[in-house]
Amino acid sequence: MLRRIGVAVSVVFSAAGAANAWGATGHSVVTEIAQRRLNAETSKGVAELLGPGASLASIASWADDERVRDKTTTRWHFVSIPGTAIAYEASRDCVLDPALGDCLIAAIERQLAAVACPRQPLESRQRALKFLVHFVGDLHQPLHTIDDQGGGNGIVVTLVTQEAVNGNLPYNSNLHSAWDAGLIDKTTWSWGSSVERLESGWLKTAVVSAVTAGTTIDWANESHLLSVAALKAVPSNIVLDDAYRRSNLPVLDGQLGRAGLRLANLLNLAFATGQCTADQPN
Repeated sequence: MLRRIGVAVSVVFSAAGAANAWGATGHSVVTEIAQRRLNAETSKGVAELLGPGASLASIASWADDERVRDKTTTRWHFVSIPGTAIAYEASRDCVLDPALGDCLIAAIERQLAAVACPRQPLESRQRALKFLVHFVGDLHQPLHTIDDQGGGNGIVVTLVTQEAVNGNLPYNSNLHSAWDAGLIDKTTWSWGSSVERLESGWLKTAVVSAVTAGTTIDWANESHLLSVAALKAVPSNIVLDDAYRRSNLPVLDGQLGRAGLRLANLLNLAFATGQCTADQPN
């Protein structure tokens, strides 16, 4: 087994610079959790924006495709807080790059300002909703809130699981990608199964009022603390095995669950108030 791992590591693919938080599976999980908690008014508003029968899960990863088309949205997907810092500072962590954008926290605030605002054109509100559902998920992937090692993209790892689903052959990754998708996809066969697992587990124990309290910045700081711990906890042999997956599953569950609950709460509040701020492009 050690020889197989060694060979796998030697040809590792490095995805430095990629930042597709949670992958398609995780984003679908977050949005489905939120969808189930939208009130009638919000459900109607979302349907008016997306069309009848469309779900939040169906647009959950649109922002990743859009980033390929529009590079100025690149930095909207993460906030690069230094590992040595204990909290977000806008002047340090959200500086505008004209070619790549500013940061995740600012992007979320812009989408919230537009999604339910009657002064905004329908197309702008549709676009805001597609970004918002994705970015709230991004905010809760811990490695989207730390600058060190490119948010974990620069840390080579190999996933080796014998107890998990979706195959047991070792495969090469990096820490960011492992948290985006690998550890989730090793836990259940599909995103629908992941949702049901959380609904019957972590979400049953969540105190919604406590989970949804706070601001976007509070949630970023919360994720950042988890990211610092994740970087420190990489095994010395860079192998993420069954024990690693089991020990980190509570964090993954909690972050996916929090993202879904918080997204639902943000949307319900926005549509309830017809929330607007000064019109701004998104």
